[in-house]
This record gives sequence, C-alpha cells and structure tokens, in this order.
Amino acid sequence: MKKDVIYIDVEDDITTIVGKIKSSKEKIVAVVPPARYGVFQSAVNMRLLKRAADTAKKHLVIISNSSALAALAASANIPVAKNLQTKPEIAEIPVLKVDDNDVIDGNDLPIGDIASATKSKSASDRAVDDVIATSATTSTSGDAAKKPVRGKKSEPKVPNFSTFRKRLFVFGGLGVLLVGFLVWAIWFAPKATVIITAKNTPVTVDSNVQLAVDGVTDFKASTIKSIFQEQTADVSVEFSATGKKKVGEKAKGTVRIKTDATTILMTGLTVPAGTQIQSSGGSIYLTGADVVFPQGSPSALAGIVVAVTAANVGEEYNGATGSASTSANGVTSVAFVTSPSGGSSREVTVVSEDDLAKATAALGEKKVPDLRSKLESSFSESNVVIKETFQEKRGDPVPSVKINEEATGPVTLKSTVTASMMAVERSEIQKFLKTGIQSEIEGMKSQKIYSDGSSDVKFSQFVNDAEKPKIRLTANGKIGPVIKEDEVKEQSLGKNYGEIQLALEAIDGVEDVDIKFWPFWVRTVPNDVDRITVEFKIKDGS
Repeated sequence: MKKDVIYIDVEDDITTIVGKIKSSKEKIVAVVPPARYGVFQSAVNMRLLKRAADTAKKHLVIISNSSALAALAASANIPVAKNLQTKPEIAEIPVLKVDDNDVIDGNDLPIGDIASATKSKSASDRAVDDVIATSATTSTSGDAAKKPVRGKKSEPKVPNFSTFRKRLFVFGGLGVLLVGFLVWAIWFAPKATVIITAKNTPVTVDSNVQLAVDGVTDFKASTIKSIFQEQTADVSVEFSATGKKKVGEKAKGTVRIKTDATTILMTGLTVPAGTQIQSSGGSIYLTGADVVFPQGSPSALAGIVVAVTAANVGEEYNGATGSASTSANGVTSVAFVTSPSGGSSREVTVVSEDDLAKATAALGEKKVPDLRSKLESSFSESNVVIKETFQEKRGDPVPSVKINEEATGPVTLKSTVTASMMAVERSEIQKFLKTGIQSEIEGMKSQKIYSDGSSDVKFSQFVNDAEKPKIRLTANGKIGPVIKEDEVKEQSLGKNYGEIQLALEAIDGVEDVDIKFWPFWVRTVPNDVDRITVEFKIKDGS
C-alpha cells in the first residue's frame, strides 16, 4: 500500500504538522521528525496528532530510532518505525524524563480546527485527556520521577454515572429493537408469490342447436333449454276516402207477363224471379218472384202480374209505362200494369279498394317505437338474449269503414303487431359448452377447461320453425394443463428463484414462471405454505 512521507522542520509548529497530515492524499502518512524533536517532545501534541490523523481517516506512523520519542508516541497509541523500510510498532512505554518546561497545555494552542475540536469534546473526554496529559508529564526516570510538577495541582475526575445510565438505556433499547426487527424480518415478514403462466389450446364448439322452450339442455341431443317472450302493440294509419257512389231508393212497379196457349196446354211455363224486364225507354227492372203458368190452365191465358224493382237507384226509373220486353223463353209479351215510382238517388264518398290498398302499404311501413328494446328488457340479467330470434307478425288490417261504404270523415286502418324473441339462461349455455369441450379432452388427464367461451358465445342462422326453432351456436373455449395450488406450494418451500422456475417449467403446459419476494431482502420462499401465494395466468388471457 502506498504511503506519504512528510519531513518536519524544526520551525514547524503543531498546527502546520496537523495541516500537512490532513492534506495528504495517501491513507498511510509517515512523519519524519527533525533531529531536535521540537513539538514532538509533548504528549499532548502527540495526542493531537493522533486525533487529527483519526479524524482525517489516516494511519499515522513516526519514523525515528529514538526510544524516548517511541515511548512518547506509544502513550498516544502511535506506531513508530526505525526507518521507512521497517515494520511500524507501538513501543512499550518506558519511564520518560520530561522537563517541567516541556509540559504544554493543549487548550492554550491556537491550532484552528484542532483547538475547536478539543473544545467541543464532552466533559468526560476532557477529563481523560487531562489525566493522560498529567500522567505523561509526571512520568520521569530516577530522581525526576519524585520531582513535583509546577503549576496547579490536578484533581481526580469523578465518572458521570447518570450519563452512563442514559447511554446504557439508549443502546439497550436500540439493541432490543434490532433483535425484534431481525426476528420479524427473518421469521414473520418474508412472503412469496408464485406466478404461473400456462399455455392454452383453443377448442371451438360449433353446433346447430334446437331452442327447446319446454325441453332440457343436452349436448348430445343438440338442445338447449330456452325462454320465449312476446309483446303486442297496435299500429294504425288514417286516410281519406276518395271513392264515389250513388245511394238512394229503387223505383218499384208491376208488370203483366203472358205466354201462348200452346205452351200452357202442352208444358206450362215458369219465369224465375230476377228476370230482367226492359222498358221501352231502356230502363232495367227485375222481377221479384217466380211467375208460374200451370199446364192446362185456361185462366193463365190472361197473363200473370208480378212486382218489379229497378235495377239501380235513381229518379230515372220512375214513370215507365206501356209494353216492355224480356229475354226469358216462352214469354210472348210484357206490359206495365203499375208504373214504377219511388226511385231516388244521391252521390256519397265511400272507401274504395284503391283507398284501402294505399292505406295497407303505409301501415306496413309504420314501426312500433321501442318494441324491440322493450322486449329485450323483459328478460332477466342472467339471460343471454338471442337477438337473431326477433320476429314481428302483423294481423290483418281492419278499416273503420268497409269498402264501398260511405265515409263521413277520416278512415282508420289498424293492425296488431306481435313481437317475439328468445333467450337462454347463461348457466344453460355454460352447461352445454362445458359438456362439449369435455368431450373433446376426454382421456386427457393432464388437461382441464380454463374457459368455456360462454362470455363470447355467438348465434347465427336462425330458422323460425314454430315447433322446433333452430340456431347455430359458436364459442371458443380454452384448455390447459392441470396445476394444483397445494402441490406448487409444497414444491416451492425454502427454494430460491431458479430452483422453483426450473421445477415448475418442467410441468407440461407451463409457459413461464415468475416469483415475487417480499420484502426486498428476501431471496428464498418461506418454509410456510400460508406465506406463499400462487397466481395462475393464461397466456394472452387472465
């Protein structure tokens, strides 16, 4: 190890020497005093040099072959070497002859930071220094040892037992706290969390299932117990009738119908009710009853009178007279007996077929607000609503005024809408999917279901069969290795990070192993399963 050699001049005082020791850049400082010792002849100065070196964290060595100087240095616990190549040692303290004039009071030295350092010392430390100084100055050889020291007589110092007790309590309390902390830190604080990330394998369940309202969930039978809900609401539109129609009374009268004698004698004749009779003016009337000519009845030759009614309403059918004609077979003549009368008419607005067709189209485009959302909200939170099953059925529209009937104001066309939707209880979906995935891993003892995929199940291709509605169900589950928490804890007891990682990553399906220790100084897992936490994670999942 390097050392710094400082040569001291006779003129150097204690302050200069202390400054040189402190300014040295080496840890070991070898001081070579002059032939005439100068400041080195004082035990107090020696003690000041020792204290300055200790404060600066230096190892002080005096280079001298003088036994007297070695003894004086030994009183300050400073090692002495005879030269720069020999090993420094603390000499045994011989009886040293010291002149009275060589006694120096360190408190009287103007040595800067050393003087201030000595002033800041405690009373007990100053007492020890005084005793050492007094002992050093009164230690002489021969007759000089009996010679009294000039100046004020030193008084014995009494130890301060109150300060000692306080220090004892303070350091004792700190010791107890230290022991308590060590006990807590070693036996109670340590904890470990073993985080295992497992590989997972996706398993897809894709099945056409029957939504069985009154059935049970059965994977093999491809049925899922379902729930059916429906709600009804009325929709209507108003429209104005545009059809025109004459209404009123039909004219009524009578006619006489005749046939020839041959027909009466040979076969007889029947003219049915509703036979058209046309007046000479072209108006059409209808007979109100059958006209029967019995066979062989001479009285029938005079003709038979029958009531007639105009084919339509209107005044133009009133007043017909004279002969008329008919297309009926066997009738030879027709003539009005009573002139038709009472006919009248007026034009009114009626519902036409075109009016009703337009209103029906408008009604079909009209939607029931919030009907779908109301239907969805009718299911409970535990139900998975299958939106694809939403259906709307509309009843036949019914007008408030029938076709060709008079409409005196706006006409209303109304229809009833019946909306329906289906849902499945989430537990039923989970039951179906778990059974399906379990059938996939049957025989694989090292694998278990990590996720059944029920949280992201999808439905499509709904077939609305009234008796057996069907839909396609698709879900992606996940399977992974079977890892038992208790076994992981047992495997981890007392082991470090690398040992646990090596052991657990050997398990088939384990992707990664991480261990978190607490507090920061812990490096091994505690030998207590209650202080071990095991967390499972699925790669790219939870």
